[in-house]
Amino acid sequence: MQWTRNELIDFTLKQCQGYLDHPFNGEHSPEKMIWSVIKQQSNQKMIAMIFEKAGHLLIDLKLEPEHGQEMRDLDGVYPGYHMNKKHWNTVDVNRTEVSQTELANMIQESAKLTE
Repeated sequence: MQWTRNELIDFTLKQCQGYLDHPFNGEHSPEKMIWSVIKQQSNQKMIAMIFEKAGHLLIDLKLEPEHGQEMRDLDGVYPGYHMNKKHWNTVDVNRTEVSQTELANMIQESAKLTE
């Protein structure tokens, strides 16, 4: 499946009880990227960050360090972009071996870890 930004946002929101925010956008954004951030309703912590860079649609998710390292063995999963590399991972959703089911599990794990 080839994801669009809106499809990925909708899919992410369906996996958690979060809400969509855009806290990093605007003329002061150093990279002029649009950041779609999914946050917890209860504490406003970030569950996921969705962005595009060089034609790639990416999502940052928080995972247990062991699970994150395991996922990085797959194509299209990297240490978190602009995030703590131990806990956050970036998935290139249209260029990865990660299945839709596993992506859903990763989003749910990120939601749990940010409660």
